[in-house]
Amino acid sequence: MVSDPGERDRPTFVGYGGGTSQSPLPAPPTQARGVDKRDRLYDAAIARYRDVGVADTRVEDVIADAEVSWATFFRYFPRKEDVLLEGAARHFRDHVRAVAEEGLQDRRLRIRTVVERTFTALLRPADMPPALHNAALLEVFASPARFSALVGDQPQPVIGLVAELLAEGQRRGEVRADIDVGVAAVALSAGCMFLAVQAAAARADAVQSATQSLDILWGGLE
Repeated sequence: MVSDPGERDRPTFVGYGGGTSQSPLPAPPTQARGVDKRDRLYDAAIARYRDVGVADTRVEDVIADAEVSWATFFRYFPRKEDVLLEGAARHFRDHVRAVAEEGLQDRRLRIRTVVERTFTALLRPADMPPALHNAALLEVFASPARFSALVGDQPQPVIGLVAELLAEGQRRGEVRADIDVGVAAVALSAGCMFLAVQAAAARADAVQSATQSLDILWGGLE
């Protein structure tokens, strides 16, 4: 078969089409001891991922480190990659939301600045090593439903948060009143995060890519 002569020059896009896993969604713990077991599994898995990588980590080693059963691992993390999504969910709850809420409370900041800081908080590693954080970003983009299940409070956590920021921008007169903030949040999140994830996959600056996209897209919202 003759390959397309231009194929080698085309960029490789990651994310779309990767979220079709038939594995059940991760189950949230319902009791305190369940939270403890999940946390032990998470800590043990992240330590292994950091040392040897996700692909080379064996589930039997993780459950031995965490002192839980196979069934417990697969209840909370049906796929090994779901551990990365749990890390992304914790990052979103503990860091990204906090940045957005603090930005809204500072009335000196324009909403565009708050949105930019929120995206930056999402893309910058905090508790996970940079390589694992980037891998988690790729998983979020590839498996949004699984990420939402782990965040646990709304179907599309990132889009929902951006929609809240845009709605506040409308109330302040900084965002056009005639736009649907839900639609705008989808467009803004997709446009910024798509390029950011490509940059993360290429080990480039994901924040810079997101900021450049935001510069282009924001003009349609003002």
